[in-house]
Amino acid sequence: MAARNETREQVANSKRDRIHALDLSDGDSLANAPADPTLLFSLEELAFLLQPLMGLDAPRDENNRILEVRPKGHWFEFEVAKCLGYHYPPGAGLFPDLRHQLLEVKHHTGKSVTVDFGHHHPGSEEVLSARWNEKMQARVRDIRYLIALAPPPQFRVSVLVLATGAEIDSLFGVSPTQTIKYQLGISKQWRDEHAGMILVSGQPFDG
Repeated sequence: MAARNETREQVANSKRDRIHALDLSDGDSLANAPADPTLLFSLEELAFLLQPLMGLDAPRDENNRILEVRPKGHWFEFEVAKCLGYHYPPGAGLFPDLRHQLLEVKHHTGKSVTVDFGHHHPGSEEVLSARWNEKMQARVRDIRYLIALAPPPQFRVSVLVLATGAEIDSLFGVSPTQTIKYQLGISKQWRDEHAGMILVSGQPFDG
């Protein structure tokens, strides 16, 4: 077990160091670049590097109010990017948020949680039609999701979920449903049962 963890740590740190060096080499944000299979973290490596986000406070404005959804989301995306070695923030409003890692990031502070997946069901076999995806040919189901739950009254991250789009259906006991967009509600019972955990593909991360 120790040897496996050491190997994962070494591989994750090596990729992070390479990413940091590349991201400093020119003025373009590497987080927005097409995914590079040689620098793509596994879900377990992501969990290892993102552990410092557990307990992170939600950002507030000058009046001590939690930021609105979009600026709060972009703030958290940058916190994620920094943990992974990126120096420059990802662009706001992209899908996925960190294209270089095929990683979509969600941060929720409400009493009730509805995860918005946009116009693509996360389990879809559809290949994302975009110039950045011409080489990788990633499908929607290949996108990895980081869902961070920071419920009131503390508004600190208490649950981190890492999963592929293909795994989303089986994680929360319900499937995304379509109204205008595909959405999924995460129950308070589920959140309470998993408080303090980092989950990778539905299983507690062993660190």
